[in-house]
Amino acid sequence: MRIQMTFMVPKPTPLPYSLNYYLTSYFYRAIREVNPQLGGWLHEEGIAFRGKAYKPFLFSRPWFDSRTHLAKQMEVQGKCRIQVDSIQTEVVRSIYEGVEKLGCLHLLGEQFPLVDLRVKEAVSFTPQMTYETISPITVPVRIHDELHFCHPLESRFYDNLRYSLHNWYEMKWKEPFPDNEEIHIQLVDPASFRLERAAALVQYHGKNIKAYQLKLAIEAPVPMQQVIYEAGLGSYGSQGFGMMDVRR
Repeated sequence: MRIQMTFMVPKPTPLPYSLNYYLTSYFYRAIREVNPQLGGWLHEEGIAFRGKAYKPFLFSRPWFDSRTHLAKQMEVQGKCRIQVDSIQTEVVRSIYEGVEKLGCLHLLGEQFPLVDLRVKEAVSFTPQMTYETISPITVPVRIHDELHFCHPLESRFYDNLRYSLHNWYEMKWKEPFPDNEEIHIQLVDPASFRLERAAALVQYHGKNIKAYQLKLAIEAPVPMQQVIYEAGLGSYGSQGFGMMDVRR
């Protein structure tokens, strides 16, 4: 159950390039507006799985009708669209109801009124799908006690995508991904791929996170394709990373 919300920015407004932290906080607030217990559980605990806490929601980068790039910030105006999804319908429903109740996007002291809120049309999943990122994918790993962000020309990048998907699959479907099934992930048109053009540096609460905007062709069973769509790829989904949309 994917939703899309549209807010209106009525006049030119300066904003930082990295809005992920502020949007994460806004969505937690929206959930608490209608379901404080769920909001508390999601913020403090999440899904306990294999020694880690997973926060089952993710959101896209905001799209603005007008965005002017300045030296240290951007200036935006017009409609702002954001998509949200989750492997748990209750989470998306609570965000929907909370955003509707708030009636505006609270962002850095500004209030942008809500002008549209809708459930996206359901996707028909097939074993072969083509996706593109609507928030960049990040794959952080520890190598010799140092943090390394894998890039799409490393095999480790795809190994970690598959590992994460196996976990989300089990959290959603309550059973492990079948041993006799595989997940094949490859770049769309790899010959034209340029790493530096795909790279995005996002600041999140004082941390720099390297991520990548990609188009990917993925071959996997239909239940796994649904997980890809609802849980995203890579890490930090609840911080605004890894959301995918289907290329028509």
